[in-house]
Amino acid sequence: MQIDIIDNFETFKKIRENWDSVYKADPQAQFFLSWVWLFGWLQMVHEPWFILAVKLDTNGSSYVAFFPLKIVLEQQDGGGFYTQLYMVGNSVADYTGLICLPGYEEEVIPAFAAYIQQQLTWSIFNVQNILETDTRMSLFLRYFSEDRFEFSQHSIQNQREDTNNYIAPYVSLADDWEQYLQNYIGSNTRQKIRRFLRKIESSDEFDITHSDADNLESHIEILLGFWESKWRDKKGDSCDVIMNYVRAILHHCFENNCLYLGVLWKEDKPLGAIANFVDVHQKSMLFFIIGRDETFKNPPPGLILHADAIRYAIKNGFKVYDFLKGNEEYKYSFGAKERRIQHIVAKYKNCQNKQLDVRILPLVLQIAVQDHRENRLTEAEQRYRQILETQSNHPEALYGLGLLMRQKGEYQTAENLLKNLLQVQPNSTKALFSLGNLYQGQGQLSQAIEAYNQVLALQPNAVAVYNNLGYTLHQQGYLEDAIACYQKALELQPDCVEAEVNLANALYAQGKLSPDKQAHYAAMNNDLGSKCKQAGDLKTAKLYIIPAVTPNPNP
Repeated sequence: MQIDIIDNFETFKKIRENWDSVYKADPQAQFFLSWVWLFGWLQMVHEPWFILAVKLDTNGSSYVAFFPLKIVLEQQDGGGFYTQLYMVGNSVADYTGLICLPGYEEEVIPAFAAYIQQQLTWSIFNVQNILETDTRMSLFLRYFSEDRFEFSQHSIQNQREDTNNYIAPYVSLADDWEQYLQNYIGSNTRQKIRRFLRKIESSDEFDITHSDADNLESHIEILLGFWESKWRDKKGDSCDVIMNYVRAILHHCFENNCLYLGVLWKEDKPLGAIANFVDVHQKSMLFFIIGRDETFKNPPPGLILHADAIRYAIKNGFKVYDFLKGNEEYKYSFGAKERRIQHIVAKYKNCQNKQLDVRILPLVLQIAVQDHRENRLTEAEQRYRQILETQSNHPEALYGLGLLMRQKGEYQTAENLLKNLLQVQPNSTKALFSLGNLYQGQGQLSQAIEAYNQVLALQPNAVAVYNNLGYTLHQQGYLEDAIACYQKALELQPDCVEAEVNLANALYAQGKLSPDKQAHYAAMNNDLGSKCKQAGDLKTAKLYIIPAVTPNPNP
């Protein structure tokens, strides 16, 4: 048996036919594990995602199972990071899990469990949004030993509306619309549905339109407009994020023929809109989002839109109308039964000692660099060191920590880190340049010159290197060589202020700077010197030395 990791869209596209064949054959598959939905959602996932894919042998056979996951970075109380493993759908997919060809579960599931524990680095695994009827996930968790893991089960109540989002009502549909009305719902609701649908169908005043290529944009914006008017105050800053996600996923599903979107009208005024996912393979329709004019009661838009969608589902041979998460009372008036959802957390008992997963290191580096840039040196150092604990030869972390150690005055540590980086990347010009700057700042001028020349051999047009090399030569007293370097820097970049001022300093030292230019460059020196002082570089600040008043010593 072979487990591959799929973590890029190019590969994910190539396996679509294989994925679809497994999905169609899997009786426990559900829409949020379909290739279509995942392809749309993964484009909006910011964390590292990957799919474990199982082959029975290594001889080019097809995959028999897929398990989508993602890694999330979390911060410890002490300031460090740890990683959590999540189902890839996380909070946006009402159900998650894996898909597998029937008959292979006993081989595949232990292999998934072993791989996750042995090959992935994490502290906490959130097995979230799992249907209780998903027997395979129960089997999967049995392979996590209680000697190594602590288990807990979450159950979250919606505090504002007394709604349990770990209950998912659904309707097992009849084969005929009239049979559904007669046998599945109460008499009062049945009478309302019949009466209101007749009113819509027989009236020139009311109408229900369904999305097509011509009206899709307007239908989506009508739906989001209703939704926003109800939820903007409660959702706050997250409202726009949610709307952008909904807009994107509706477009994606329409393009892939798995969207039902209906709008109820009174003349030219929209009264409500509903969007459902359509899963042709599993013969189910899943209620996604609804919005309505809260002031309009007769006929009731929500009742009509759900009834029309259920009638459409029955007419097209669907077997399930799924209301998804939330046990709101109105759902039961359509004959809904309940399924429960589980959120089980597996936590390593020694989780604080776990390293970071390599897939999350780019995000940690991004945070470290931002902390460094904003002078949060303690936090930045902690981030860099944690990266190096996971990957000791990580080039960017070696470089960033080397610069930081120089800032802190720990020059030997900085030198060691930069030399370690050169062991990994012998031609790293930024490492050589930084090493040259480190030597120059400590007065090790010969070593600095050697490092700068190594950079120029690799990158002949490096303006900053010519400037710094000239600066170092100036300190050694080689004024003509220093002037040549400054002139080369200005030839490459005429507006390089540092090279211009340093050239003036060298000319001043030779007595070749006229009094009028001396005053001009004295002001520029003072400005550069002040910037060096603000950055804590007092040594460099002292070297900007053109006096503002003293006459040229060689008039």
